Amino acid sequence: MMSKRSIPWLYLVLAYGLAWLFWIPVALTGRDYQASPLLLTLVFVGVFGPGLAGIILTYSREGKAGRRDFWRRAFDLRRIRPRWYVLIVGLWPAGHLVSIAVSRLLGAPLPDPPLLRDLAAQPITIPVVMILYLLQAGLEELGWRGYMLERAQRTWGPVVSSLIVGIFHAFWHLPMFWVVGTNQIEMGFGLDFLLFIATAVSSSFYATWSYNDNGRSTLAATLLHWTGNLCIDLCTDGPGTPAFRLHVLLTVLGAL
Repeated sequence: MMSKRSIPWLYLVLAYGLAWLFWIPVALTGRDYQASPLLLTLVFVGVFGPGLAGIILTYSREGKAGRRDFWRRAFDLRRIRPRWYVLIVGLWPAGHLVSIAVSRLLGAPLPDPPLLRDLAAQPITIPVVMILYLLQAGLEELGWRGYMLERAQRTWGPVVSSLIVGIFHAFWHLPMFWVVGTNQIEMGFGLDFLLFIATAVSSSFYATWSYNDNGRSTLAATLLHWTGNLCIDLCTDGPGTPAFRLHVLLTVLGAL
């Protein structure tokens, strides 16, 4: 049974609070965040929430050895097993290719992702986009896997911990469903909202797998998260499309 002590409530308050503090004001403006450098910056700063929460609590509660372990898990490439580089690069693209192929057989058009069009028109921006997506994934994983999962597994083990972290991670995104210009606001609160929750929770199992199978490597989870986010924006037209929904189904089935 879960107890109040076994849930890292202080971490969650910080992770949510440091993100929502920036995201809620952006949502209240009702403006497309991508059209304003200020709003874009506020949305990006909010992504720092989980990572900052993990860093703050590690430095306030852990000794020198704990702090060193936190950063080694975040940056040590040697922890990642060679086969995992294949999985990190190929797992999500393979799932998207299958989803696109099946949806095409069912009569849906090929996707025409806006991000892919933008990168094709301005190839010089590719390194910047790659770095931004990597930063986003890293700042989330420092907290969700590097701090919360690391501690949750001591009490519940990998399966229950994946479920708990996945649920809290999913609902951490909630203000984004009111921020104009995000994938989340396009989903609304119908079927695609439920599919988003299912994706976030099932993806947590993949993240735990990558974390544990690579010697508790936050970096492995970060790289898997990075390629996953990139593939969503490079391989689909966004929520509501057959390919997107098929990929959610494959992700959930894979986790099960």
